[in-house]
Amino acid sequence: MAPPEGSDTIATGNTANNEIATLLETATTNLQIRSEVENCLTSILTDVELASTLNTTVQSSVSTTQLRHKLTKTQLALDESRAVVEHETTRRIQLGDAFLVEWIKLSTYIQELERWRDSNQVRIDEYDDMKRQLGVVTDRAKALELVNEEIMVTRESGAVGEKEKESADEEKGGEDVVVGAGTGDGGGKVDPDVGQDAAAASAVASVKTDVAEVDDNTTAAAAATAATSVDN
Repeated sequence: MAPPEGSDTIATGNTANNEIATLLETATTNLQIRSEVENCLTSILTDVELASTLNTTVQSSVSTTQLRHKLTKTQLALDESRAVVEHETTRRIQLGDAFLVEWIKLSTYIQELERWRDSNQVRIDEYDDMKRQLGVVTDRAKALELVNEEIMVTRESGAVGEKEKESADEEKGGEDVVVGAGTGDGGGKVDPDVGQDAAAASAVASVKTDVAEVDDNTTAAAAATAATSVDN
């Protein structure tokens, strides 16, 4: 039995429809895949942007914290420096005030000393003159002491010589003694030691008088100076 007419055309149309349906299904599948890929890419991009934003925020927060710590340390150092400067300024002011007070006191004391010197200049000159006189008298006394020592040495030497002479005279006998007595030389002869002793005694007495006068003058001047100092 032969196929009916038009069956080939129907079969061809069905095949074409099937192909179109397959193509449509393939296109739909591709679109869905592309859509899902696009969604994934969009999500990844969003995550990347969010991560970048969070990283920037974290870095900003860390930088802010570090800057705050640095600012705190700087503020503390600045406060300490200001405290040191204030303390040093106060100390210098106190030292300046103390120096000014001491300088005023010293100036006043120097002025008082100058006034005292001006008012007692004559007594000071007299005191210096008396000191000079005392030095001269002391030198004279030392010189006289040396003279006295020389006299004593000479006298001792003479005494030794006389003893030796007496011993020699006793050995020679009494003839020379009689001759010496008969000539009369020893009756009017002056002992040189007696004259030297008198001169030394007179000089010592004069020196003692001068020393006593100088001591009295010095004591009086010192007492007057002390009284003037008390009055001032």
